[in-house]
Amino acid sequence: MIIYLRNFILFLTLSFNVANALESDQYLVWGKELKDVSKEINSYMNAKILQVVRTANKDNDHLYTCNDLRKKSVDVFRGFIVQKIEKWIEHNLGTDMLPNANTSNRKYYNMSIYHFKYSGLARILPMGHNLQMNNVYFGADKLAHFLSTGMRYFNVYNKYIKKGYSENDAYRKAIDFGIRLERTVLGYWPSGVFSFGDLEANYQGLLFYRNLCEGPNPYLIRDGNKWKVNNEIDLGDYIGPYWDETFNLSHFNFFKWFKVKRNLKKYCKVKDSEHVVRRMNYYKTIAQESFSVKYLNELRTKGDKRIPHPEKRSLDTVCP
Repeated sequence: MIIYLRNFILFLTLSFNVANALESDQYLVWGKELKDVSKEINSYMNAKILQVVRTANKDNDHLYTCNDLRKKSVDVFRGFIVQKIEKWIEHNLGTDMLPNANTSNRKYYNMSIYHFKYSGLARILPMGHNLQMNNVYFGADKLAHFLSTGMRYFNVYNKYIKKGYSENDAYRKAIDFGIRLERTVLGYWPSGVFSFGDLEANYQGLLFYRNLCEGPNPYLIRDGNKWKVNNEIDLGDYIGPYWDETFNLSHFNFFKWFKVKRNLKKYCKVKDSEHVVRRMNYYKTIAQESFSVKYLNELRTKGDKRIPHPEKRSLDTVCP
């Protein structure tokens, strides 16, 4: 009973303000090339951080700490249901994403591997459109995870650091929190999907929020009684192949797999194409296992039942 009550409270607490676009479908960009939008998104990120700094510096009645600015930074990115950065992407990068901004949620859903005739509400819920940054393809929902759930990771991490935990043990606590979210309100419950790509974006968001104020070259530093931007954000420092769910596979629960496996079959002839093989091979040359990836692999190897085995419900299992 206590476990059910805890999960219900978790659902009520998180579902109203961290429900990112439910899913994205990176299989749609197999065989396609998108424009690199690194410059545009980095400019957006840096402009928002500069906005936070300037607003804080105008307030002569309050001396802000860097952690205050960290919290304010979350507010300029976080939205209700759909995160602000996702809305900005749709309004400003419409032709540079796939499907493009003119594609309705219903049409995108019907094109995706998640399409199922009797899906009802899922047809109109937002999906993350695909982007390309630094030759990595991922859904815009990953940026929402990076900025929103990444801050929650940071809060968990910071909580355990204050309790005297080591840095690595605090990281593990944050990732355990993310696993719980994927098994409940941000994964299996709303969409039937446990996304390892989401978990990687969450962890990279934690590192981003640390780097705002910490380390040898933080993004923000105090200059007298004022704050200033010390160096600009480059999301290429955080985005990698583990954000692409055709490389870092997701796991589908039984009911979702019943729907998805039929749609995956249309990619059987594509998976060995020159274009896809080249992309996957390139990913392998640049992929760097983060602490999160290593920890999840360690848990899976130990037989931790919280960690599913996505290869059991993958494209390879449906292709002859």
